[in-house]
Amino acid sequence: MIQSDDRDLLEAYLASDLEVDEVKALEYRICTEEDLARLLIEISCEEKVIREWVEVQKSRVWIHKLVGETPDRKKSLLRRYFSIALMLVVAVTLGYVLGLPHSISERVTSSRSENETSLIYNAATFKEITGGELKSLDVLCKVDEHLQTRREYNLNQGILRLKMNSGVDVLVAGPARFHLLNSNELYLSQGTMTADVPQWAIGFEIQSPRMNVVDLGTRFGFFVDETGGAEVHVFQGAVSCQETETTATPRLPQLLLTGQSSKLEPGGNLVESQTESDSLFGACLCYQSRIKQLSGNLKLLSNLPESVAVTKLTSNDNMFVFQERQSFILPVDINCNAPVPGKERDASGKASQSQFEAGVIKKGTRVDVYYVHHDAFHPGDPQFSKTQTRIQLEGQLQFQNRILGILQTDMLLQQTDQILGHPEVEYLGNGKKKNLRTAEDEVSLLPDMRTLSLNWVLSRNQGHRNMNAMRVLVAVDE
Repeated sequence: MIQSDDRDLLEAYLASDLEVDEVKALEYRICTEEDLARLLIEISCEEKVIREWVEVQKSRVWIHKLVGETPDRKKSLLRRYFSIALMLVVAVTLGYVLGLPHSISERVTSSRSENETSLIYNAATFKEITGGELKSLDVLCKVDEHLQTRREYNLNQGILRLKMNSGVDVLVAGPARFHLLNSNELYLSQGTMTADVPQWAIGFEIQSPRMNVVDLGTRFGFFVDETGGAEVHVFQGAVSCQETETTATPRLPQLLLTGQSSKLEPGGNLVESQTESDSLFGACLCYQSRIKQLSGNLKLLSNLPESVAVTKLTSNDNMFVFQERQSFILPVDINCNAPVPGKERDASGKASQSQFEAGVIKKGTRVDVYYVHHDAFHPGDPQFSKTQTRIQLEGQLQFQNRILGILQTDMLLQQTDQILGHPEVEYLGNGKKKNLRTAEDEVSLLPDMRTLSLNWVLSRNQGHRNMNAMRVLVAVDE
């Protein structure tokens, strides 16, 4: 309930004129009182006010406590999202009650009314499944079936894809149990989920026995074990998470940015998770990226790399893969090395150089774009091994759809870095050599026209700093 002096208090808050204790008390009210949160948005709605507030808040102690200690490797990511995050703190106020876009206000209203009644209605569509069965009340669910609120769904194994009516794309890996609260909220009792949230569905929420997560425009993963223990990993964007157990002094929500994670300790504290995202969400992330299988030394990155320039993403053990674009319509013709049907292998069974020939993927073609990268540790790096000067890595990369072409030369890569590359990733470019390869490098195509077999060799003798990279364009089934 708005009090007589609340407007003055909020204005002082925006101007950084409150003491630390006053700030904490006010922020707790903002997180728990919808009217107060809305008043904050109203007061700070002018662009000038918000801009000035952001500049002032950069030095405030509370935001650093909210975000938590940020390792050096994540500081650039924090800077990247800092302004956005701060704006979201004003607009979303770390939580649950705000009405930014219409979808969020609808979520708040519908959540109250829906949970207070016994209405059962459609909230999502069961789009696809692989390797398992989805059941409700022991009745098998069928693909394209509408899933309803107030029903528990059980996935025995495999991966399924849900399309929430709000537009959120959700992947669930079994074994899992969940039920839908409304078109933009669900409850995960056990299992693994990843969510890809479009801008218009900001505010998507996953609840669990001990932790709730609210999306602030992002891609994230959420895991709940059989005891109710939970953790969240942010792949891109930001989320707000909070423990759900009632305490005498409720804890403020925690803001997590790209690359950050949080795990709920038995005592209820939220701490940084030490679990690698790949081990928890690898299956979902591959499925989400339309990668059917990775093997050997290939590893899918759960978080976008900051840079793929020389020395920026190094490993002696892994070739890294990440998706640069999904369902991307080519704005121009793209020169590439196109696969030649019927010439997958030569008579000896080895890769044939005639598997690929110069080709063009036409403007207007819808494609998925992937980047494959390998750069081992360089001479002078503390992890450089003088005894391991020849590094050979192998693996197979199988896509769900047909490969249209590969780009492996410096010229082809640099011509397309700006067109096909992810806007948040730094590429070397500017005509500089970055992929000095050995003659032993091999990229071959399997007969299914969906699988690449890689055998990459790097030399790490003093003075040799070669690295490997490749861009792959894959068809998108309409």
